[in-house]
Amino acid sequence: MLLWGLAAGLPIIIHLLSRRKYRETAWAAMDFLLAAVRKNARRIRIEQLILLLVRVAVLVALAVALADPVFSLSASLSAALGSGGRTHYLLVLDVSYSMDYRTGDKSRLDRAKELAAQVVHDSRQGDGFTLVLMGDPPQVAISDPAFDPRDVADEIESLRVRHGGASLSMTLAEIETVLQEVQRRQTRLTATRICFFTDLGRTTWEEAATPDCGSRMGRLGEKASLALFDVGQAEAANLAVTAFELRDALVTAGRNSTFEAEVQAFGSRERTGKRIVLLVDGQQVRAESLEVPANGRATVSLTHTFDAPGEHQVEVRLSDDALPLDNHRWLSVPARETVEVLCVEGREGAARHLAYALEPGRTSRPRVRPSIRLENALLEQDLSRFDCVALCNVARFSREEADVLYDYVSSGGGLLVALGDQVQPESYHERLGGGASGRRLLPARLERVAPAGSYFFAPPDYRHPIVAAFAGHERSGLLTTPVWKYVQVRPYDSAAARVALPFDSGDPAILEQSVGRGRVILLTTAVSPDSVDRATDPPTPWTALTTWPSFPPLVQEILAFAVRGRFAARNVLVGDSLEGSLLGATPTEPLTVQTPQGETERVPLQHTGEISTWSFGGTAASGVYAVGFGPPLDRIKQFAVNINPRESDLERIDPEWLPGRFDPEFHADAADGGLPSTKPAPYFRYFLGLVLALLLAETALAGYFGNASA
Repeated sequence: MLLWGLAAGLPIIIHLLSRRKYRETAWAAMDFLLAAVRKNARRIRIEQLILLLVRVAVLVALAVALADPVFSLSASLSAALGSGGRTHYLLVLDVSYSMDYRTGDKSRLDRAKELAAQVVHDSRQGDGFTLVLMGDPPQVAISDPAFDPRDVADEIESLRVRHGGASLSMTLAEIETVLQEVQRRQTRLTATRICFFTDLGRTTWEEAATPDCGSRMGRLGEKASLALFDVGQAEAANLAVTAFELRDALVTAGRNSTFEAEVQAFGSRERTGKRIVLLVDGQQVRAESLEVPANGRATVSLTHTFDAPGEHQVEVRLSDDALPLDNHRWLSVPARETVEVLCVEGREGAARHLAYALEPGRTSRPRVRPSIRLENALLEQDLSRFDCVALCNVARFSREEADVLYDYVSSGGGLLVALGDQVQPESYHERLGGGASGRRLLPARLERVAPAGSYFFAPPDYRHPIVAAFAGHERSGLLTTPVWKYVQVRPYDSAAARVALPFDSGDPAILEQSVGRGRVILLTTAVSPDSVDRATDPPTPWTALTTWPSFPPLVQEILAFAVRGRFAARNVLVGDSLEGSLLGATPTEPLTVQTPQGETERVPLQHTGEISTWSFGGTAASGVYAVGFGPPLDRIKQFAVNINPRESDLERIDPEWLPGRFDPEFHADAADGGLPSTKPAPYFRYFLGLVLALLLAETALAGYFGNASA
């Protein structure tokens, strides 16, 4: 538009052309008139020059107004002539769930979106925009620069808070990738400005002190200017449900189940009279009041009895506060009619005492129903209907039996392996220890039978869940249980195998290890008095464990720990995958997953031999997910997905602690309610006013000079 300023030469050209139209001719009569004119010639030339300059100035000012200067006349001129460039704005919006913290009727994300839209609105024509969402993992919403501000503003407006945290290091890596690609493909965008819109939460920005983030920020600062729009508030208080768990692993209909919720106060303000409620299948069943000290925690226990077996969703909920996302948590609880345990015995009677310990009451409606079978039952029974399988003094295994057991445990089943006098260690190592197949079930290799002697259990700290219930109950009989024989073992992987209970000799008595989604527990002695050492006279029994009062509670704790794997797979965090496997009959159609938002997605099954697996990774939101299995199964399983409570801590870092390359543009605590404008003053308005003033001046001067000449 500045090229229109060349029109300012028109008055000069007209003036010069008008002078060329006249020819000087001597005329005696004019001599007297010229003599009079010469007296005022200098004044007239000055008046004409003034009018010429005013008319030129009118056209120059009009051209400058049309050019809409941004910083200065010279900068606008260079841009108009093609020697200048445009700016690439890389907008980085924090969408972690702490950005849902609300002040009044607006969240931090709402304020960040307004600021980002302001930056877009105040940009110059030709500026390009890319958009990166700071999350874990981050997401590139606009990778190729967009040049239509309306499209960018619409994309910003559609953003929603994620139910997770944010990774600064991963976000910076994504920014570097986007920046390199834009600089390679869009050479006309000669300047870059990276704008961060965030609440500066410590859980995200504490990474800035790491060498990796420091070097990345340094490289970005060399290529672009960094602007910080801080939408967080100092001393923001928050109350959150940080944990919710089921204390009882054996959940059956008609019996009390205890739930425990942990509530934490973040901030220096004590919370009193807060109400917490327990909802089962959407209906409120319990309510409690609690007091939470400043920067402290409070725990509340809530009980409920499930009237019928089946899938149940359980929710604990606090009354809403400024950050509502962390005020509730869910659990998926499959209640059983009874807990089914398959007891496989190597010879008749080997599992009898274990079965009595599992269900000593022998009622018509037992909580645990043990089924005793011989070892051929591993291939004859559908193991998927059992919550736990117990192997009692089984001598050896076939390859098919080992494969069935591995598939069962991997899909979430519990396995108890109790040794005895019939056990063949090499068969255990070859079939259950991995051998050539690499599918290892056992946590340790069976070495040899310990020398004859008297051994006793010696729990060092009672920290493992299997023996935690015995802490403070030294007279329960656990410490005095006599054992004369056991198998010495050596863990395959000392980091994965955990010793739940050792002997006073230092050898493990009970070891456990996770396999897939299930758990394997190895008891190195016998669970039957029929296991004896016949090399002595009289034969020496392996142990008196089954006759000791500590045996039933120990077996109950082992069972609860073994079956907890199936329950844990139903309750995960945002971002984790929902997974499952099926043995035997499989649906003829793909699985369907219904999300908390009501959307339905199809998930295919992957078939490997007798086992079918599935996985769903779209757990972006917290809530309950329903997985539907088609015919011939025709059932629904519920999964609970909860947020990671780490982001509930709203503590901020000091902006001055950030690298000096950051240019602070906005601070929520310092703002007076208005949003900053990043657009320069509208100079074109002043130039249009100057044009009007010059036109009025030209008219007035022309009239005045004309009257003066007359």
